[in-house]
Amino acid sequence: MKTDELHNLLLKRKTFFCYSGPLTEKILTAISVAVRLEIGENAGDERTEKKVFGNFVEQAQNIIRYSSEKTTQDDQTSGVGTVALSMSDNSVLVEAVNAVDENQKDTLTRNLEALRKMDSAELKSAYRSRLKDGPPEGSKGAGLGFIDIARKSTKWDFEFVEEQGKILFIFKVWN
Repeated sequence: MKTDELHNLLLKRKTFFCYSGPLTEKILTAISVAVRLEIGENAGDERTEKKVFGNFVEQAQNIIRYSSEKTTQDDQTSGVGTVALSMSDNSVLVEAVNAVDENQKDTLTRNLEALRKMDSAELKSAYRSRLKDGPPEGSKGAGLGFIDIARKSTKWDFEFVEEQGKILFIFKVWN
């Protein structure tokens, strides 16, 4: 894709922030101030701003921790992926894309499909249970991220796309 095509695509999609490449906690911290300001300009109200920013951070951390594509720079390992913020039907869309292996795909599908079937009371209960029981085996965080996103977002969706020998996990959240 030519640079002007990428630029036009981002404009057409009303993308106001996009990062693609190696991502570390240090990079996330560095871009967070700018991202929060941009969200504030586009979200409409403080409550939505907080939800969108939380979803952005959660998705970026998932890339850092779980992307199957890794790089090392300055003795720090980073996950590789893309996270973008766009306006979509009067809401803010947070999209994340990163490579996963087959086992991650199966686990993500099972967990996200289970969350998709839960109503708000069941999501609240799942969140409390996770707090009480601790993170699931193999988790590199508290294990609350997807539950929290499902509880607080207007809607969310996911898909997997095979591209150039990789399985890409695409996760979208609207607020």
